Amino acid sequence: MKKEQKWFVLLAFAAFLPYCLYGFRYFPILDDYIQYWAYPARQDFSLIYLTYGTLATRPIASLLDVTFWGQLWPVLPLALFFITLLLVLSGLFMKKTANLYNLSLSPLFFLLLFLLPVGMEGRFWLSASSRLVVGLFFASLSLYVGSHFMQKKRSVPLFLLFAILQLISCGFYESVAVFSVSAAVLLFCLSFSEQRKKLLFLVPAASVCNISLLFGYYKLFADLGLQGSRAASVSASGLADKIGVLFVQLGEVGKSAYSGLVGGFFSGIRVLFRAGVWGVLLFALILLTGLLLGFLYSKQEQNKQVRIKKWLIFELGGFFLFVAPLIPNLLAEEVWITHRSVFISLIGLALMLEPVFCLLPHRLRRLVLVVLSFMLLTATVNEYDVYRRVHEADCQLLDRVIAEMSMDAKNGTEDVVVLLPGEVKTEQNAYYKDHVKSVFGSDWSLTGAVRARMESLAPRYIRPVLPGEAYETENSQIIDLR
Repeated sequence: MKKEQKWFVLLAFAAFLPYCLYGFRYFPILDDYIQYWAYPARQDFSLIYLTYGTLATRPIASLLDVTFWGQLWPVLPLALFFITLLLVLSGLFMKKTANLYNLSLSPLFFLLLFLLPVGMEGRFWLSASSRLVVGLFFASLSLYVGSHFMQKKRSVPLFLLFAILQLISCGFYESVAVFSVSAAVLLFCLSFSEQRKKLLFLVPAASVCNISLLFGYYKLFADLGLQGSRAASVSASGLADKIGVLFVQLGEVGKSAYSGLVGGFFSGIRVLFRAGVWGVLLFALILLTGLLLGFLYSKQEQNKQVRIKKWLIFELGGFFLFVAPLIPNLLAEEVWITHRSVFISLIGLALMLEPVFCLLPHRLRRLVLVVLSFMLLTATVNEYDVYRRVHEADCQLLDRVIAEMSMDAKNGTEDVVVLLPGEVKTEQNAYYKDHVKSVFGSDWSLTGAVRARMESLAPRYIRPVLPGEAYETENSQIIDLR
């Protein structure tokens, strides 16, 4: 095995490593209870897809919620394994695609994609990762196939496979669709600059058709069911104001990312040492992983240099791929940038950092990899622990609510009002919008969680009430948790 392959295998191992702290358990929160327990439990595809209208938006992801991911509810660690495996495979296909253009991606790229704490929401939380990571897998696979078509073998089956895979990727998440199309166009530009073959224009033509099909689908099903598609609220009005809001929110995400990395690193160390012998062993394994990564990379890369042309490709292409996936947010009625919103954009960010990293002296690069991998792995352990604590705190309160519910409430003949002493929060380093929030923050999430916890669809409506909020008492059971 080549040393370049060895460090990639090591990074693949690192992507799984933080989840070993709690035996690869997955801790459901918020939408998970509805999408992966309630929807499959209803056993009525027509109700979920058409009446509720889930099929109107991100259709392939919505289809898989019930038919695949929901079936894994009893074995959620398996779902986490699949998601992480698909993330690693996505990185592998991106690596192979770059190699077809005589470009190489360093371990830094994969460290950021696999382990940056701000990306945890997009790659771990099943309600997001089932869209982002799975979509990215099909996008990266389509790019690899499309690159083979442009660089190696121009055959009709290869082109059709590219077009189909790209279309599938568009059905998972808007930012994935934009990334898939944008990256394909960039690769076309690279191929065309070298070969000047008219046949290559099939790739951007197919990409434009695919993104147009997605937009047409959204428009066609804009009024489907209770939810409708996101195309119903698409608007380019107030674009200048939206761009300003976008930059402000990106700044907030940046601050949250810094807290998640630096604060999460120190918190992660405490988490590991509080976990007893296994935590200490995992800490040692994390440190060993970083040292081994630095060793393998320094031996493999010590004679390579970055050329100006490749530097420009990474910088300009990376900037484009950072910005492009954010564009759908500017067309929405309200700009709402979360951690998961920037997950795909991390690819562009990592590409922009590639030349900077490769221009460093070899020993400094090795040191950067050792320190950064140690910090990222430890901070990811902390993020994983935050999900656990939020989930377990929710479960404790849910059990209290269920224990006090009357038979009428459990049978769905009366509503439930839960009086809370204050907002239910779990200590974490990066508080930002709906990042790792409690189910007690809204009526829909609390109702869904109670149903899943009881394994019953009967409970009708359960509303959390904070101090000072008004609430109805008619035909409602009042549960006081203050």
